[in-house]
Amino acid sequence: MPTLFTKYFQRRLSTWLDKRVPASQEHHLNLNSIFILPSGFGWSFIILSLCLFLLGTNYQNNLMLLLSYLCLSIMLLTLFYTHQNFARLALKALPPTSFHCNQNGEIQLQVIPHVNAQSKCCNGTLFIKWLTVVRHTDTQLEYLSNGRHASAPQQSYNFSLIGNSKREQIQTLNVPLQISRRGQFILGRMTIACDFPLGLYKCWTHLDFDQQVVVYAKPQEGPITIDKLPNADEPDSVSEIIDPTSNEDFYALNDYEIGQPLNRVSWKHVAKNGNWVSKSFTSLQSDSFVLSVPSSEDVETAVSALTQATISWTTTNRVFGIQYKGLNIAPAQGAKHMGECLSALACFNDSPTLASAPSSKPVSISSVQKKTGAY
Repeated sequence: MPTLFTKYFQRRLSTWLDKRVPASQEHHLNLNSIFILPSGFGWSFIILSLCLFLLGTNYQNNLMLLLSYLCLSIMLLTLFYTHQNFARLALKALPPTSFHCNQNGEIQLQVIPHVNAQSKCCNGTLFIKWLTVVRHTDTQLEYLSNGRHASAPQQSYNFSLIGNSKREQIQTLNVPLQISRRGQFILGRMTIACDFPLGLYKCWTHLDFDQQVVVYAKPQEGPITIDKLPNADEPDSVSEIIDPTSNEDFYALNDYEIGQPLNRVSWKHVAKNGNWVSKSFTSLQSDSFVLSVPSSEDVETAVSALTQATISWTTTNRVFGIQYKGLNIAPAQGAKHMGECLSALACFNDSPTLASAPSSKPVSISSVQKKTGAY
C-alpha cells in the first residue's frame, strides 16, 4: 500500500512531467523530453577508468595513463552519440481497441520519421514499460491506495528497431495493456528507454500519448430477464414496397393497377405473355426483446450478466435492447449495437462516489428504432 510520501511524490512527478513533456498523440523527442545517465555497466566502466588512472599515476606508468584517457574519451563520445541516436526517435499512438477487464489489451505505437531528422532514424532496442497505466487523478489515486484498481505489473517490453527511415515502411510496436477494472480510462505515461550503441549510457523519456480506452466488464452468466416487445408498428407482414432492390423477400405477383410505379412491374411476365403484373414483397421482421436484471442484484453481477448476454445475442444475430436502473438502450442488432451496449455497461455506475471514468454517468439510448425493413 503506497504511503502518503509516495502519493505526494507521484503527484509532484506527474505535475512536473505534464509541464515538461505535455500529453500528445505524437511525440518527437527533443532536449526537454530526454533524460540520460550512465547505466550499471557505464558506472563500472567509469570506476575502472578511475582505477587505471590512479594506478598509472602511482606507478608512473604512461601506458596505463593512456589507457585510462582512452576509456574516458570513449565515455564522452558514447554520451553524445547515445543522446543523438535517441533524439531521432518519433512515436505516434493509434487509438486503442476496447477489451474486457479479464483480458489483456494493447496500444499500438508507430515509429515515424523525426521532424528534425528526416534522413536518419533511431537504432537499437527500445525498452518500454508503463510508468502509470491510468493517468493520476485524486479519484484514481484513491483506487490505487484502496486496492480497488490493480495496475499492470512493472514489466519491460523490448522492441528492436528496424533502422529504416523510409516513410512507406513504418514500424508498429504493440505494447500490452492490463486494466482489471471496467470503465473508461485515460491512459497514463509509459517509460521508453534505449542504451544504443555500447550500453554505457541509458536514455529514457516518459511520454503521455493522450489516449482513452473503454474496458468492458467481465462476461459472466447471471440472472437475465427476457421481455418480448409487441410488434405494433406493422400489423400486416405483407407489403408492397417501392424499391425492388431492398432486402425484403419476394412474396407474390398481383395484377397491375394503373398509377402504380413502373419499377414494381414484372417485365419478364410482360415480355412473355403480355400480362401486366406487379411484385409484392414480404417484410420479415425479427422479434424484439429487452434484457434486464432484477434491481436487487449486485451492480457488478448485473453488468457482467448483461455483458455476457449482449455477446451471446449478437452472435446469434438477434434483436435486443437493455434496461437496468438508469440504463435504457433501444432494441437493435449488429456489431455496432453490441459495441454501444458493452460501452454503456462498462461505464455504468449508480454510485457517484465510485466514478472510475471521466464520463461514467449512465448512458441512455432511448430512441425507438422503427422497423422499416428486414433486420
